[in-house]
Amino acid sequence: RVLLKKSGGPPPGAPGSQNVNITDTRYEIIKRILYETPKPELPKMSEKDLERHQTIDRAWKLFIRNQQEERENELAAKYRMLNEANIELEKLGPRLFNSAQMGNKTIMFPRQLKVPTETPPLNGWNYNYKPPPKPNDDNDSSS
Repeated sequence: RVLLKKSGGPPPGAPGSQNVNITDTRYEIIKRILYETPKPELPKMSEKDLERHQTIDRAWKLFIRNQQEERENELAAKYRMLNEANIELEKLGPRLFNSAQMGNKTIMFPRQLKVPTETPPLNGWNYNYKPPPKPNDDNDSSS
């Protein structure tokens, strides 16, 4: 007698299949981390401590908001100056304006010539280097 396996469904060992590989402990570790980790209890705060905490929290949020506003104002000023420069270039002549609008199509600075890399060049070390011979100091002292 031969038992035929039903076709369809996920392959053996895949999530959702009936016979999951039980030797792989990663699933158990993930389940334990996700579901069995006890939540830390927050320390009990007195009313004074709670007020102090809220004051510090509000001050921090105000500091972050001021930083963001400063950054946005700086970017707005840069954008405004860029637009003013473009308007001036357009007044001076179409050639200058069009060349300024080219973007990265022309190389304008040497740093654009070399692509930044994370590794040193292949020919960065000369393994066959031999230092030049030192001049003899004894010959000079005989005169």
